[in-house]
Amino acid sequence: MHIPAAQLPGTSKLYSTYLNDFERVREFFNVDYRSLEPLQAHAQHVARRDYPRAAVAEVLLRQNQSWGAGEQVRSNIAALAQPGSVAIVTGQQVGMFGGPLFTLYKALTCLKLAANLQARLQREVVPVFWLAADDDDLAEIDHLLLMTRDNNLMSFSCLRDAEQRRPAAQVHLTEDIANCHHVLADTIVDSEFKAEILATLAQAYAAGRSLPDAFALWLNYLLGDFGLVMLNPADSELRQLARRIFLPEIMQASPSTKAALQTSARLEQAGYEVQVPLRPGRFNLFYVDSARHALEQKEGRCVSTDGQFEFSSQELQQRVQATPQQFSPNVILRPVLQDFLLPNIAYIAGPGEISYFAQLRGVYESFGVMMPAIFPRKSLTLLEAKVKRVMEKYDLSLREFWTRPEDLVTRVARQEAPEGLFEPVAAARDMLGGRLDELKQRAVALDPTLAGFIDKERGKIFHQLEIIENKLLQASKRQNETLQQQIMKAAHALFPQQRLQEREFNLVPFLCKYGKEVVRQIFNEMELQNFDHQVIEL
Repeated sequence: MHIPAAQLPGTSKLYSTYLNDFERVREFFNVDYRSLEPLQAHAQHVARRDYPRAAVAEVLLRQNQSWGAGEQVRSNIAALAQPGSVAIVTGQQVGMFGGPLFTLYKALTCLKLAANLQARLQREVVPVFWLAADDDDLAEIDHLLLMTRDNNLMSFSCLRDAEQRRPAAQVHLTEDIANCHHVLADTIVDSEFKAEILATLAQAYAAGRSLPDAFALWLNYLLGDFGLVMLNPADSELRQLARRIFLPEIMQASPSTKAALQTSARLEQAGYEVQVPLRPGRFNLFYVDSARHALEQKEGRCVSTDGQFEFSSQELQQRVQATPQQFSPNVILRPVLQDFLLPNIAYIAGPGEISYFAQLRGVYESFGVMMPAIFPRKSLTLLEAKVKRVMEKYDLSLREFWTRPEDLVTRVARQEAPEGLFEPVAAARDMLGGRLDELKQRAVALDPTLAGFIDKERGKIFHQLEIIENKLLQASKRQNETLQQQIMKAAHALFPQQRLQEREFNLVPFLCKYGKEVVRQIFNEMELQNFDHQVIEL
């Protein structure tokens, strides 16, 4: 089952155009993602360019071995070190317990595209997952939404050792993580797979471990056999390499902002909203101590926007040379750094990312880095058998659940109400409407000033009929509590908190119910070249 992406709730104009009419936005992107030929030509260009392959591979091997990498991952790292190999890259914030489902879907899209292209390009294509360890939006990644045993939704957060915004790489799990594991165990229904899954999760997400390390250990358990290579960009050795990008950003007074502003203006002229707001004079680089500090030019100086730090351009350059680990890129410069380090031919991007990549072609060009193809990540809904039965019972499609669940219950209750229940009300409305029209016509002929009075009283009469109809509907709903429970359960499963399932739910409950093999099922059934929303039945 597929649903056109343009019909998904919250789909932006640019994303819809990107999928359905790419030529209209072609000028903002470097490679046509839709067919093999442009990707093949781009791969040849990337393979011929110089990359710090050996240095990056050395870091990758050290990092991935610490996360339990198996033979397939180590083999892919070795391949990446060799000239001529290329990469498919994706990345995401290091969300609690692996983050929302779409994080997994990005990784699986990356893996499947790499496997498909390797067979066709006849060269090594390595899948790489970029851990967003520099991100400091902790409130977005520290919580989990679960369906309880009685089919209600429950959200909870896991406390950290950070009370302020800090890069995820600096944040460690506290002893409170044990409480999170207990809540998870108490909430998820018992099954043959539950004990193993939760034990492995607890080993990864243990007190004292950093968020990126916990995330990487868990993702390696899920996808290590597929050969997914992970990269933590906060590594000090990678920061040494990053000076090649950081220094020009300072020395040339943010060529990234200048280029992105020009492209953003063209996007707006073409009728698209700009995803990332930009300000002239702002660097796309953070200064990092215990927190990230945005930098800008002000009266010939380089200052942090919070007023805590001030440098001359020369002083800032010296700091980058001496301690590059004290700097990190923002959303504009991060992709350029990524593709400076890795021979990337395609980045797997979600809808929001595709929108901000549209601002970046000139940024890549200003740093002499090749912009990859931007390949849409697969968008999915997992449909369990019990939910499918509810949909079939009431003849409902997935799209019909993309609304307020209370409204859907009301509509279905009306459909399922005893035959003829509302007919007398409808008949009374029609009869009274006709009679009142006749009355108004005669009254106005006698005294035109009576028109307003009759319209007002007409409104009162019809309001009373509406009250009667709602009372009948509520009584019908009370008589059919099973209907309410079933619709609400299905709504929570398919559109939790009125958002797409992939953006709210975590994989762990599905793993506990269906086992680790559910990951392989999703991988096998996802259709890469169909960019519509896909439903996978479990």
